[in-house]
Amino acid sequence: MEIDFIKFRKIDVFILFLLILISARGETNNHEGIFYSSDKVYSQSTNTLCNVSNRLDEIKQPVKWMQWGFDFRFRHEYHNNAYTLDSQSRDHEYNYQRYRARLQFSILPVDLISLNFRLAWEGREYFKPDSKSGMDWDEGMFDLFNVGIGDLTNHNILLTIGRQVIQFGDQWLIFDPTTTDGSRSEFLDAARLTLKLPNEKTLLNLIYFDMAADSERWLPVINSSNKPLSEQDSRGAIIYLEKIPYKNHNFDAYFIYKHDHKVISKGNDGDRYVFGSRADGMLFNKHWHYTLEFAPQFGTKNGHDLLAFGLNSKIEYLFNDPLKNKLTLGFEYLSGDDPNTDTIEAWDPIWGRRARWSELLIFTFGAENNGRNGEWTNLKRIELGWGFSPTKKIEFSTRYMPLFADENTYRNTPGYSNDGDFRGHFLANVLKFKITKNLDGHLWAEFFFPGDYYSPERRDLATFFRTQLMYQF
Repeated sequence: MEIDFIKFRKIDVFILFLLILISARGETNNHEGIFYSSDKVYSQSTNTLCNVSNRLDEIKQPVKWMQWGFDFRFRHEYHNNAYTLDSQSRDHEYNYQRYRARLQFSILPVDLISLNFRLAWEGREYFKPDSKSGMDWDEGMFDLFNVGIGDLTNHNILLTIGRQVIQFGDQWLIFDPTTTDGSRSEFLDAARLTLKLPNEKTLLNLIYFDMAADSERWLPVINSSNKPLSEQDSRGAIIYLEKIPYKNHNFDAYFIYKHDHKVISKGNDGDRYVFGSRADGMLFNKHWHYTLEFAPQFGTKNGHDLLAFGLNSKIEYLFNDPLKNKLTLGFEYLSGDDPNTDTIEAWDPIWGRRARWSELLIFTFGAENNGRNGEWTNLKRIELGWGFSPTKKIEFSTRYMPLFADENTYRNTPGYSNDGDFRGHFLANVLKFKITKNLDGHLWAEFFFPGDYYSPERRDLATFFRTQLMYQF
């Protein structure tokens, strides 16, 4: 069945536009002692709202030792030329919907012990390209399954064993180990010991991980699709010291050792050693905020020595006005591979292969790096941004980025120029809105105008659009 994309987008935008108006209206309308909210209407002289909230809390925690919850996320995504940068190539256009549902339980059988598990599923229905048309039901799996032992509240000492989410800072390197399933899950199979140091602010994290590409290695799945969670099996350790305070600043220091064993053709072999530092805080006064992170990488990768470097920085000016205006200036450097040496100089993003700054270009960089989506490397990125909140429930941001390659790694290769280093102009606009306490969404649009890093036939405009609604209980 042929889908008219423009018509479909108009329906998405119209529905979400109405929801945004409803959410904005719910903030201000008052009439004769009745407060109108986007999901509740109640008399200010009664405790109806309080009673409803209490009932919901009782449903989510029916007994003292157990809590549960669920969420459902709907996405409609469209991207064109994201992989190919060529509107004449086959399968250059993708149009699909994503449906993710998760059900979570947390059980505290005794003091100082918690059991946590969550069942997740995300199916996709493709309208384009024709080669993927139809429903992909995928598989259901546990994306959380762990036991916590120790101080569950203050983390003076806490040991967590099993499948868990582990993320630090801006998720530059440690974000999503399940690199092949998009944003369905982002877990790490690991044992993590967290210790709070005597200053009551700094946390020492000692982590051992054993992450398998096979989704069924540790836990069973429902409706197995035999799709790998990542391109390789990985084992190793992380030492992460976070929130070392100094005046208006916080500092992090970390070490990552990661051993990879290739499982599929896109996978890597070798040993990575990463030493990193991160800082964030206020500069000058309450208006200026900054983040700075850098790390060298050493080791081996696919039979070659590895020597790479990365830096990620951002400074923000906060107006601290009623509209929460904010200006952003950022710079990121990720070393590229020099084709004239036997050493690999290309930055390895480890588990940072998510859409940290672009949903569109994760596909473009994937096509450039052996099909590994989100393989951020060989990049000089300047970011100029502005954001504001016209109401408490609406946020808007716009960003422009000129992008450059550090090396012309693929010169004399089809699809790439011989001496160009300008990747292109990138523009993103995001409108986020909250409809109710439990329901929110966003409208997302990105545009990429390729530059002379690519060959002339690969310089067509690339686009990405998304509408999202998410309900959380």
